[in-house]
Amino acid sequence: MRTGFTQGPRDIRLVPDEGGKLMINFDKGLTQSIKDAVANASWLKESDQGAVMTAILLAETMEAHEHRRHQIAPILIGLLSNLGLISGARKVGEKEMTPEEALAVLVNG
Repeated sequence: MRTGFTQGPRDIRLVPDEGGKLMINFDKGLTQSIKDAVANASWLKESDQGAVMTAILLAETMEAHEHRRHQIAPILIGLLSNLGLISGARKVGEKEMTPEEALAVLVNG
């Protein structure tokens, strides 16, 4: 999502090591896609288990209650981004935020 603060092309995009085309299965549901991404994410630690379970619960809720997608999607996107599942991996050397710091970021925009 572009916010308007930085315009122009994004940073370097990640491509598969083999240089081949990415094969995406669109028949899988959102929940299964998140489970597959978590299974392939080597950077996640045991302390991330709660966030992963929350993401799976949000995905299941989103699939069961389609009329609430507009409410759940922003939360799920933020959670997946914090886990590094949207951008590919967490930044090297990035320090983890405490819940208080995360709330302060949300409050201050």
